[in-house]
Amino acid sequence: MKTLLEKILKVCDHAEVYSRIMFSTSVSVQAGEMQGIESEKKTEVAIRIVKGDKMGAAVATNLDDESIIERALISLENQKSEAVEFPNESVENVICSSDQVKNMNTQELVRLTFDVSDRLKTFAPEITSGVEFVKTVKNVKMINSSGFEGEYDYTNIAAQIYTLNEQGFYSTIKEYSGSDLPEIKDDHLLNMIELHKLGNHMVTLENEKMPVVFSGNVMGSLMLRVLGGVNGGNVSKSISPVGDKLGQKLFSEKITIRDDATMSMGCNSYAFDDEGTPAQNTVIYENGVLKNFLVSSGQSKKLGRKPTGNAQKRTLFSKEIEDSPSVFDTNIIIEGHSIPDQEIIGGIKRGLFITGVMGAHTGNINQGDFSMNISSGFLIENGKMIGKVKGAMIAGNIYDLFKNVEAIGTEKEVMRSIFYTMGYSPMVLFSEANIVGR
Repeated sequence: MKTLLEKILKVCDHAEVYSRIMFSTSVSVQAGEMQGIESEKKTEVAIRIVKGDKMGAAVATNLDDESIIERALISLENQKSEAVEFPNESVENVICSSDQVKNMNTQELVRLTFDVSDRLKTFAPEITSGVEFVKTVKNVKMINSSGFEGEYDYTNIAAQIYTLNEQGFYSTIKEYSGSDLPEIKDDHLLNMIELHKLGNHMVTLENEKMPVVFSGNVMGSLMLRVLGGVNGGNVSKSISPVGDKLGQKLFSEKITIRDDATMSMGCNSYAFDDEGTPAQNTVIYENGVLKNFLVSSGQSKKLGRKPTGNAQKRTLFSKEIEDSPSVFDTNIIIEGHSIPDQEIIGGIKRGLFITGVMGAHTGNINQGDFSMNISSGFLIENGKMIGKVKGAMIAGNIYDLFKNVEAIGTEKEVMRSIFYTMGYSPMVLFSEANIVGR
């Protein structure tokens, strides 16, 4: 990498070289039968160059491809990309790699997948279920002309466990994601089976306001809106509804939200972001008070704030080497006034437990608006779930909804942001939300 950097600096003022080697294997089992094993290995290189006040970028599949320099120069001359300063800060060690996962072979991954599948079949042989495990191993290196040089290893085990209804559609889904092997408890599987069976009793709702519990997994659909408000890019463009509200109490005091890239063995932990800024644990909302925005190096000067280590080569729908570094979440952690999950459900006279939504990416996300179909939700009456809701929607704005946080559960689930995991949340009880029924 140093050799390539030296060659690049002969034609520009400043430069950065980024390399990523990634290997993944997935194993899928449905109804006790193997569905497939897939593997992929990618070696990727990206450079960014600065000449004057312009920036150019290019990618390649190996460090020996010197045509990447010419292509970056062409990019610089023909694209309007504003130059940024490359950071040079010391990086702390972040535990985001497991030797056990790194050394796990395909046969061991197959055995792990069948173990969970067999347990589900034992508990409920009459229900069609499926299990998929994906193992990812990644090595990231970065060097720039400011003197920064960093490297880290990353591993991830992601699991998706599901049941299918008689029509072949998903009925219940449980996900896991982290750098180490997940603990998949029998209680988790039995709870999935219980919710699946509730699907045999369909209920309808009228248009009404009621207490609503979002499962930890589905909290990601709301967090997309929360993050849109604190994204440094949106704040710098004056399109954030909270850009001028630092220090103000905007949510219930019962909730705290932070972004922690330093989390040991987290699903999205790393030592430094894709600009070279060290990983950080950033409190966004503390007891409902807005404390920080998530800021990249390029945005830091405009906003007069330090970068938070959230710049990543990704977009809302992709994580490709060609993507320019943009501000995104790492491990979003939701905490607060904790009550055991059973007590939250048991204390609701009439309400809704939502475990799946459709349309999370629609609407004015940055302004906090949402209108989502409830693909999986269960009516609660007198502290018990009595049936699965059919044909209902939930709509509103998160800046109204999060004022109504009543309680936070105790058992964290991995949150999903459309295609990607985004951290961990327990179930969250909102004292009131608008439900659009039949």
